[in-house]
Amino acid sequence: MIGELTIRNFKCFKDVKLPLKPITVISGGNGVGKSSMIQSLLLLRQAADQLRVLDDLGALTAGTAADFPVRLNGPYRLALGNTLTLTNAELESNKIEIGVQSSDTPEQSASVTFIVDTVASVTVTGHHAGSSSSAMLNRGGTLPVFSGEFHYLIAERNGPRDLGEVSDEHFINTGMAGEHTADAIARAENLPVHEHLCIVEGSDLFKIQLEGWMRLLVPSVRLITQSYPEINRVRLSIEKAGSPVAPLSPTNTGFGISYVLPIIVSGLLAPAGSMLIVENPEAHLHPAAQSAVGQFLATVASAGVQVVVETHSENVINGVRLAAIHGGIDHSNIGLFFFSSEDGNTQPQINNISVDALAELSAWPIGFFDQQGRDLTELMKARRAKRSNPE
Repeated sequence: MIGELTIRNFKCFKDVKLPLKPITVISGGNGVGKSSMIQSLLLLRQAADQLRVLDDLGALTAGTAADFPVRLNGPYRLALGNTLTLTNAELESNKIEIGVQSSDTPEQSASVTFIVDTVASVTVTGHHAGSSSSAMLNRGGTLPVFSGEFHYLIAERNGPRDLGEVSDEHFINTGMAGEHTADAIARAENLPVHEHLCIVEGSDLFKIQLEGWMRLLVPSVRLITQSYPEINRVRLSIEKAGSPVAPLSPTNTGFGISYVLPIIVSGLLAPAGSMLIVENPEAHLHPAAQSAVGQFLATVASAGVQVVVETHSENVINGVRLAAIHGGIDHSNIGLFFFSSEDGNTQPQINNISVDALAELSAWPIGFFDQQGRDLTELMKARRAKRSNPE
């Protein structure tokens, strides 16, 4: 797994080292660098994809760097604009460095330097400690951002659809917006899942465990798929066990199920040693369901998947804490980052918050999910004032 992420001269980051855990939760205000941290991982992944192509073509040789352009808009739904906005405004350099270090094998690291050209694009040079550039691909290694499977779910996931698209990827996945979710369910139905993720006793089959986890969110739910290979589409229907009502299309069930289903599917499919990045898992969910998703993602991490979550929900974070205190994940495998802005500084302040054996947080910085307390205090003051001066 990745033990440390280094970001230099990228957008709001001047030079930061961020320790990553099996599950790392990112929170904070709007526009303070959370998305930029995730984008740094996506740029690394794009570099790995291109290195993989060069390696397959035999274009990589030991001890040499690989230079190639990187697209700022498009791959992994990146929308970085133009090269002028990529580097930190306070630094006079056209080099961006993003690096990762393994937590399992500390001497194993990989770094990528992006050379910003104001006329053209970004060029990448790669280095893997003690080996060739092709080793950055890390097949079977301990840096999941470079491994074969990489699951990423964007915040703007697809809403309810009657038919889902069929994926042409080499591994089963939901797609970044959940567009392949129905296809993934149909293809993975009889595959086994990791024992840590088996919530239903008596079977380790994907379909049974998927419905088991979904029932924490939607009681008695059953999922039915029907493939239409002639048009490369898969239909997903939803029914409640024991209900006389015919199976429903997702378009008749609201946004919550369609938004959360790709998360559960991806978490069950991701193999140990891979990476899962989820943006805003709480979207369109009731607070109780948000907590359940937090518990699920922590359990996925306990099965050997490196999970990175960006959230604005204290319910998701509390769900992760509940997983820790109930033994679903060791507390030391949880990391929390709270991002906030500092006056006069382009680089955000980043509070690294740990979780202890009792699921207590090591710090509660100002602005860290304290709005409810502030609002209740203001309500009490306003009520007191109204009672003192009735109209």
